[in-house]
Amino acid sequence: MELGWIDFSKSEREKILNVLDLLTELGVLDELGIAPIRDRFSDLFFPGTSTIQTRAKYFFIVPYALKDLELNNEKSFSKLKRNLDDTEEKCARTLLDINFHERGIIGRRSIAANKWVKRTPASIYWAGLRKYQIFRANISIDQYIKIIAFQKQKKSNILKLGNNEDNEEEHDDKNAGVGQKVHFLNIPSYNPKWKNEFDMNLTPEEGQFLKSQIISSCGDSMMVHILKDNMYEILEYASFRDLKGIIGKFPEKIQKDYYRARSFSEFIFVLRVIYNLIVSEGENETAKKEFASLKPDLSNFAQVDIEEIFASLKIYNPHLRTFLIKSRDLMKNEDYEGLKNIIKSRELMLKGQNRSKTAHPGEFDKDLWFAGGYLDYRFNNAKNIIRDIFESETPDIVEKYVLEDNGSKMEGL
Repeated sequence: MELGWIDFSKSEREKILNVLDLLTELGVLDELGIAPIRDRFSDLFFPGTSTIQTRAKYFFIVPYALKDLELNNEKSFSKLKRNLDDTEEKCARTLLDINFHERGIIGRRSIAANKWVKRTPASIYWAGLRKYQIFRANISIDQYIKIIAFQKQKKSNILKLGNNEDNEEEHDDKNAGVGQKVHFLNIPSYNPKWKNEFDMNLTPEEGQFLKSQIISSCGDSMMVHILKDNMYEILEYASFRDLKGIIGKFPEKIQKDYYRARSFSEFIFVLRVIYNLIVSEGENETAKKEFASLKPDLSNFAQVDIEEIFASLKIYNPHLRTFLIKSRDLMKNEDYEGLKNIIKSRELMLKGQNRSKTAHPGEFDKDLWFAGGYLDYRFNNAKNIIRDIFESETPDIVEKYVLEDNGSKMEGL
């Protein structure tokens, strides 16, 4: 069904767009603009990951598909790009045919609606492929495909020119560099028939390669230590906050960063609870229960060291810094009304009057939850990658640790 409206005025159009935004949200919006801190912590702990990555296998599906582009005869940029998209869609359909209930297949919902995704696996995993040095150049997908197209066109032109030459020596000279290419892909093996015999599980060779690439490219991160030390027990934990039970096994710097991130997550969660109380005019039952539970400890949550977080993460964002420091001070004084006012002002500054939910309290379903829960810093996404790597090495051990529950409802982002 298609939606439409008669565009009588700008204000009416804004109202419709706001409704469409709510209907099409696939993730959690950053209503309070704390993404710079959230993302910096996430990159610190789990580099190369993102909130929409699902399985480790895509770190190979994408390079294999790109290798296909290098080897086929197509020279047009647009057609090569279309080939990549087609390959990724065919892979998703194949995986769903093999095992419809397999976890983490990108495009499941789109294919069910006879469509394909706007965010393809290549775009989702591109930053990670570069971070892990599986793709060895700091360029975009489009730039890479343009290079492939250019190399093929150049080779074709030289061969045509060579065929018109009578002088054998000149012919040889002109073709001397035809086979020379810039090699960007770093993959352990490639089989042109890979699409006929693959599934979502990493082969032992793929698992070992991905593990070594992460360890060699991601410094002294939490993810590296988990993989180097084979911390299978990480799979038992449902959220980032739960890692308190194992954090002592990590180096001191990671421990300090962890407690800063955890403290910030708890601090932000208080603001998010209040945000939902504002939007629902105090009627959201979950928000009421959460606030009643949190209220006795507001002064403890306000102990978060905002200045140290900004300094350690090297973030320069004066508006965000001011908002967080003022919110912390209000929380220390248990000034609930002051917290409501500063939250409303913050969202108004970020989104404007029409798109700010706190500027229109009572206009939304009071049972809906907005703005996310506790910050998880991509822990569960990283855990899925780690699990796939461990399963490729020791599936029997992993089976003992894996939890069915993938985190509490209040974990988010």
